[in-house]
Amino acid sequence: MASATTSAAKITSSSLRPLIRSLPASPLSAESVQLSDALESIAEKALASSSISSSTSGSATSNGSSASSSSTSTPNSMEALRIAGHQRRISQMRDSLVRIRNGNAMNAYPLTGHTLSPPNDPHYYTRFRNGVRNAEKGIQRPWWKIFFNIKGEE
Repeated sequence: MASATTSAAKITSSSLRPLIRSLPASPLSAESVQLSDALESIAEKALASSSISSSTSGSATSNGSSASSSSTSTPNSMEALRIAGHQRRISQMRDSLVRIRNGNAMNAYPLTGHTLSPPNDPHYYTRFRNGVRNAEKGIQRPWWKIFFNIKGEE
């Protein structure tokens, strides 16, 4: 358990940023809305709050070092537990990002042809992708295609 905490303490924003940016861009999302941008923002906030709380707890222990009562040791130990839990979650985030980047789920659960092209609607994913792209451009389907439920490759 101690080794996990020490490895989590070494995690910095500069070590997480290249890992997050190595994730591929989503073809279904606009350029301004990407998973890597959201993860980078989450990581920066998490690392900033952990550094603020660790510096706050460090100054609290240096200021209250002369008073050794049980009331001052309890908040410090609670703060230390909170920081350790926060660092563990940051470490779990890093490990999860590595698994996503390596494609562990795709290797463990490969997609079959029936999944990629369902027999009842073989052009489903093509239409879905084109629909998202058209929606980004503001292009709507004609009302008569919606009314008569006309499907195709478009």
